Amino acid sequence: MNIKKQYVLLLISIALVMLPNVLLIIIGEDSVVDSTIKKLVYLVFTTSIILLPLVFFKPRIFVWISFVLCPLLFFEVFNINLFKAPSTIIAVASLYYTNYGEATELLSSYGRYIILLTITIAIHLYLLLKINSKFKLPKLLKRSILFGSALVLIGIFTRDIFIAKNTLQEVKSFKTLINKAQVFYTVKLEKTFPVGLYIKHKNARIGIELLSGYKERVKNFKFNAIREKNISEPEIYILVIGETARKHNFGLYNYHRNTTPNLDTISNLITFKNVKSSGNFTAITIPHILTRATPNNDSIKYLEPAILNTFKEAGFKTYWLSNQPIGIGGVFGFYTSLADQYKNLSVSFDVSDFDEELLPYIDEVLKENVLKKFIIIHTAGSHFRYNLRYPETFNKFKPSLRKGLSLDNNSIALKEKLVNSYDNSILYSDYILSTFIEKLNKQNVISSLYYISDHGENLYDDENEYLLHGFGIPTKYEIEVPLFIWNSDKYIKTFPSKDSILKSNVYKRISSINSFHTLLDIAAIKYPEEKLNRSFVNKTFDSLRTRYLLKTDKTVIKLD
Repeated sequence: MNIKKQYVLLLISIALVMLPNVLLIIIGEDSVVDSTIKKLVYLVFTTSIILLPLVFFKPRIFVWISFVLCPLLFFEVFNINLFKAPSTIIAVASLYYTNYGEATELLSSYGRYIILLTITIAIHLYLLLKINSKFKLPKLLKRSILFGSALVLIGIFTRDIFIAKNTLQEVKSFKTLINKAQVFYTVKLEKTFPVGLYIKHKNARIGIELLSGYKERVKNFKFNAIREKNISEPEIYILVIGETARKHNFGLYNYHRNTTPNLDTISNLITFKNVKSSGNFTAITIPHILTRATPNNDSIKYLEPAILNTFKEAGFKTYWLSNQPIGIGGVFGFYTSLADQYKNLSVSFDVSDFDEELLPYIDEVLKENVLKKFIIIHTAGSHFRYNLRYPETFNKFKPSLRKGLSLDNNSIALKEKLVNSYDNSILYSDYILSTFIEKLNKQNVISSLYYISDHGENLYDDENEYLLHGFGIPTKYEIEVPLFIWNSDKYIKTFPSKDSILKSNVYKRISSINSFHTLLDIAAIKYPEEKLNRSFVNKTFDSLRTRYLLKTDKTVIKLD
């Protein structure tokens, strides 16, 4: 047995397993590899994980494991090469739904990946033929691998604890600190091949079961929705859900910068001045926009279908177009599953996802020969990292952020760049939103567009030095959000009183929870249990109603 040759063969096997991780380092835009230091840390981290099995198994067993992983290696390389980021839970879950025809159709479009898979399998077969079953690593080498890997893995977790301490505004307990560090650590694990695929597979299975349970709970639920009056003309209603947009940086709200040059010039646009989110975290507020759930009755989000079903009962075809990564077993996955037609373009918030990619799909929906349409558009908006939300042509306010910024390397010293990049993202959103309206206006039908952001954002605004959102005591920057409605000329002619009431309520107190009721009222949809006093397009709107916010710890606070 040629020992030297055996080691060479083993190194080839290790290199093959490392291929997705190395590819991510070379071409990835993901935040886990967005700087030279992070690339080195990720390389050492992933190598330590992949070498660990050699402590417990003979090299031939390692090669067998590597061979079994071939299809998954191919899958991960495909995702990284195509999207510059690791596979997602959604991508993994899609494997459960893909049939033979869809898989072969996809593969036929990417012949080079089939060649790569074939070559990889051939190499593995060669390795299996040549690796001697009696070949094993010396005990000293095994101990070195074990000690070295443990040192790296523990060292990086310790580093994550210090990063967690720096990112937490208040460390209430050591347990809180460890939990936050675990989040950072798990992110790296999820993006490491092959461990990450196992984690995502496990979460996907749990998510699929939760989604199945949700569908079972709501399948017989009926709002018994009907139209106020029979309208034979085409109608289009659009809900645009913004992301991390605070009203304070919108030109529409008298910001010192002209960040909304397009929206400022659009006629029939009604801007609401006193709107507060019912939460300072996306997963909290989205259900309060799309369902009858409220901070004081949050469980409804799991027990009732979303507004899509109400429109469907009233005779509308429903669409959901998204540029947001979603999970399987959370409310996003629940609600998107209700749409008649669903399209998601997002890969990861860690890579450049521009909302303009939605425009061709919006064109397709608008061209469909369907009389009644309800469309939900979920944008990436101004989600952190702000500089990845807009193309270079919208990099107006400078100096702005470099690509490498992430949650663990920001500081108040970067405030100017953070604000400039955030403002650039709002400037880009202005272009996107005005384009939506322009496309809708060209349809020359009864139509309305409703825009609201899920929550706002802190940008080191005061002595608290807060950045991002989700704090225990929410700031005004997290909860004061933009909301505007655009109605077409034909809508105004058909529903003049509704347009008039909207204009009379621009300074009234409005919450995220008013969206569900108002959207149905705008579309002249009625149902037996409706609460018109929660619709600000209705003359019975309760403008003095106390607004509440559901905190991330599930407690409820008054906003008024």
